[in-house]
Amino acid sequence: MNIKTFGVERWMNAYEHGAFYNLAETDAKAFTLDELLSLGKKFEVLDELLRVKISYNPTTGSQSLREVISSFYADTGPENILITTGAIEADFLVTNSLVESGDTVIVQFPAYQALYSTAEARGARIKYWNMNIDRGYEPDIEELKSLIDDKTKMIVLNIPHNPTGAVISEEQLRTILSWAEERDFWVLCDEVYHDFALEPGVVPPYGRSLSKKAISVGSMSKAYGLSGLRLGWIAAPDELINRCWCWKDYTSISNSPINDFLATFALKNIDKVMERNLGIARQNLETLLKWFQEHESFFDYVTPKAGVLTFPRVKNIPMSTEELCKKLFEKEGLLMVPGECFEMSGYLRIGFGNDSKMFKTGLSIFSSFLSSIQ
Repeated sequence: MNIKTFGVERWMNAYEHGAFYNLAETDAKAFTLDELLSLGKKFEVLDELLRVKISYNPTTGSQSLREVISSFYADTGPENILITTGAIEADFLVTNSLVESGDTVIVQFPAYQALYSTAEARGARIKYWNMNIDRGYEPDIEELKSLIDDKTKMIVLNIPHNPTGAVISEEQLRTILSWAEERDFWVLCDEVYHDFALEPGVVPPYGRSLSKKAISVGSMSKAYGLSGLRLGWIAAPDELINRCWCWKDYTSISNSPINDFLATFALKNIDKVMERNLGIARQNLETLLKWFQEHESFFDYVTPKAGVLTFPRVKNIPMSTEELCKKLFEKEGLLMVPGECFEMSGYLRIGFGNDSKMFKTGLSIFSSFLSSIQ
């Protein structure tokens, strides 16, 4: 099985750790351990943490963590949850468990490469369901319907969508799931930004809660600001969980018991976690939209409905977006992700979930750079 080089991850590895200003971050602002534990009775929680044995964790994840996660979904118990090393392993396990050579896999596009390159490496035919900026990144499910064929094994949705911030409505999601039930294919719902609704009611219910043909994938990284835990999960029917578990025995085996403990604690305090993260994101989005308006001669953009990402189209800049991002990094230590990492030259992925002071400074530096090329 030959697999493509992972464009965006190689880009981040090359530039992220040397950057002074990060406008490429896809997560909520990272918690410190002290800040996280302070969401509860810190010293009591710390005392529990210090008693955790640093040994192998159950390969499926602890019972307590799977119980908390299963409570998010309708008709779902701990036996329907498999804990993984981030959402990326979850997506990898699902794809390897389901997709065979000759299958059709339809992916909402542009997309995080893990959502389609594994299927492509397994010999699947990949079809793109394109989110178009000229249509406001609004999902057109009639276009999606036209892509479904007799060999369709899986549709891959990202709800909310990375990198555009678009969101499929509940009515649209229910329609897609009804097609899956009628034609017997799966719908992989990567829902790592699910709790990042910038306005109430814009994000549909979890796919797993709506249909047995939906597979929900979650993570501690994006919405929760805890990417360092490297912990995600799959919510799916028992039979598929067992198939994914067989693959997990050959990948990560198990997750750290320390990370399992901290994830359980964070998810039991999810309201406090999201109050903090949404506050930062909303403040930064207000700053970003004002900045876009001030620089409208350089960008076409769509206001994201959820998540912490926006995917503007660049105009009137005499260089490729990859060259632009390299110059900003080399001259200013400013990190952004070019559209080339998504097979979409001419676009930028900008993340607005990070520290607000740093975010404003980064935009100010970008402004000065744009002024210098006019």
